[in-house]
Amino acid sequence: MTSTKETNTNTTANWENALKGVPTFAGLSVVLRPTQTTSTLVNLNEWLTSIVPKPIWIPLRKIDGATKIMPVLPEANLYTNLMQSLLGQIAGGNFVEWRQKPYELSGVEVNSSSLHKFQVAISAVQPFPPTLARAIHALCFRWFANTNPELAETLHKQETLPLTTGWEYCSPKKILLKISLLRKELLAPLLWGMSADLGQEITVTGIPCRLDGWIDITQTSNFEKIVQQPTQSTIDLKFLTPTSFKQGKNVQPFPLPELVFGGLLRRWNIFAPEALKFPTIEWNGIVSAYELKTYAMKMEGGAEIGAEGLARYKFTDSEQARIATILAHFATFAGIGRKTAMGMGQTAIN
Repeated sequence: MTSTKETNTNTTANWENALKGVPTFAGLSVVLRPTQTTSTLVNLNEWLTSIVPKPIWIPLRKIDGATKIMPVLPEANLYTNLMQSLLGQIAGGNFVEWRQKPYELSGVEVNSSSLHKFQVAISAVQPFPPTLARAIHALCFRWFANTNPELAETLHKQETLPLTTGWEYCSPKKILLKISLLRKELLAPLLWGMSADLGQEITVTGIPCRLDGWIDITQTSNFEKIVQQPTQSTIDLKFLTPTSFKQGKNVQPFPLPELVFGGLLRRWNIFAPEALKFPTIEWNGIVSAYELKTYAMKMEGGAEIGAEGLARYKFTDSEQARIATILAHFATFAGIGRKTAMGMGQTAIN
């Protein structure tokens, strides 16, 4: 147990060195509503001239007729000053021009979440190959390196990465790239590094592609919020992509309770605040029902076999049930098992 805590401390120190401490905000967004005003408009890109570096504006998915745009900076620690500038600018006038259209700036939303899931579409000129894992992994690291090479190097050296990737095929030539982040301070540098590619041509596995011009943040949460989940003695998990586990020198495709929840507990203890970490547990839950099939996920080094489908876990110990419930909700961000940064182990609570 001592060695585990020491490793976690070193990991935290590496993050803080590369990212200059834990920030208050993960990001901000402004809410724009169409207007017919005749007032003088200021182009949104020139609206915050006092901020250095100047924010890059990234549009989010339109919700209820409102356009949300994130002013992105390379480090999350810069958002506190940005928030003050935003409020000052709004006090002086809230009509802006964005992409040659007039808008009223109707609000500012603060994102202080630690856990994020977002997606962005990638369209190709020809069908994608089945071996996307390494290319997607490399693309994410390139975006981090665009912002901060030291951060990218720090991430590269981590045994347990604070991110997962996945993708959903919309058609043979279009995918939704899905990224989960387990650290609050990673959203800003990833989006800053990605911003130059949004709406532009990129290359994936040697194929010319176009990255969509906007992103969709599909889910956010905090460790503090997850621990408040009502306890469930029965937990249904859906394994969306092939899932497998390291078991001694072997690879186990069946999601045994000790492999699922033991792995999640170790990952939780790396990234959760110190006060919310759990002790080592000898799990006594059982798989009470399952509907699973094994599938091969093609990678450059060969196929990885894993299970997809549904599994139901039952816990008779109330404390284990409480912790398992928390970890199951964490799994929707963290994934389960091996190679979650390459698309394996994507999980949902059924």
